[in-house]
Formats: sequence, C-alpha cells, structure tokens
Amino acid sequence: MKVELIAFTPDSELLIEDAARICYDSFDKKGPGSHIRIIDHLLRSGHESVLEHASVTYRVGGVSRALTHQLVRHRIASYSQRSQRYVKETEPQYVTPPSIKNYGEVENHSTETGDDLSYDLNDAYEGFMEHVWSFYNTMLKAGIKGEDARFVLPNACCSEIIMTMNYRELRHFFKLRTSSHAQWEIRNMAEEMWRQVMTIAPAVFGDIAFEVRKEA
Repeated sequence: MKVELIAFTPDSELLIEDAARICYDSFDKKGPGSHIRIIDHLLRSGHESVLEHASVTYRVGGVSRALTHQLVRHRIASYSQRSQRYVKETEPQYVTPPSIKNYGEVENHSTETGDDLSYDLNDAYEGFMEHVWSFYNTMLKAGIKGEDARFVLPNACCSEIIMTMNYRELRHFFKLRTSSHAQWEIRNMAEEMWRQVMTIAPAVFGDIAFEVRKEA
C-alpha cells in the first residue's frame, strides 16, 4: 500500500478561522494562534460546517478492490479510480490478507484415500490467483473484451485511486475507518492518511485518537 497526500487547501486552518469569524463577526479577536482556539471551539460545539471550506487530496495505490468498494461508500467525496474496463490486468497484482499469509498449514481429509493431507494456505491462495489470471489472459487472447474478461478478477485485485474530501467528511471518515471494528486494510490506509494530514492541520484532526495495531 502507498498513500500520498498530493494536494490540500493552503493555510486551511486560517481559512477555517476566517469562515468561523464571519459567522460570529469576531475578527477583532483574531491574533497569533487564535485559529487553534476557535477550531477547538468549533469541534466541541459541533459547528463543523465551516470545515467544508478546506479539502485534501490523496493518491492511494497497491490496495485491493475490496478496499475501494468500501471507500466509495463515503459519498461526500470525489474519486478517480484505475479502470478495469479500459486497463488490462495482464500481470497478477493482488493483496494477500495477513490472516491468510500467516495461517500456515491446513489439514484436509481426503474421502477418496482416507488419508489426512496438509497444504499451506498461503501457497494455495497464490496458486488460485495464478489460475485466475491465467484464465483472464486466455479470454483476452481469445478475443473477449476486457470489460467482460474482468468478471473473473477477484476483490483482491490491486487498484489505484485518487480521492478528494473536505475536512468535515474526512473527520467522519477517520472516526469510522480508524475504529477497531473497521476492516484491516482500510484501517491501515486511514491511519496513514491521518498521519499525513496531521502535518498540515493538527488543530482540525488532533482530537481523533486511535490505537495503532501491531500489523499496521
């Protein structure tokens, strides 16, 4: 996974302060560090609409389609995703969940021989992926359009996406996706997104705390 913050509203916290002071007609109270105090007041009072004036854009690669299916449920955002219709996925590129990668051997009872056989779950997963891509390429060579051949590609298939969110929606996203109940891959992404946006807007996002997991 690669997460890169590629664009953001300049002086975003100062912009949020000006938007808030328009509401309260309180420019006479503006001074050094006053944006920190007023943003703290906005967050504690629930007056978060002024956060919508600032936005941030990320580029994320090396993530699964299972992640992007979850991501686009956050509707107050803009997305541009690598197309499986127009871009051929000829080389196997996929995400392996840690639970599979670290599982080890699986016991499998054979009804034909009566023997107990074992195999490595991760090896079987990789073999399955190789088979899927082999069949996908076979269909392409047979003249099947990419938009139809892609039907066999798994949720594990790697994707790349650019997304833009305003600060209010980004706070909502962080609260949901850094939760211990969030799926591991999108949580890893959300945690890294949070770390990067903290470098430009710590007053807006500093109150969002989470426990970083061992695999993060």
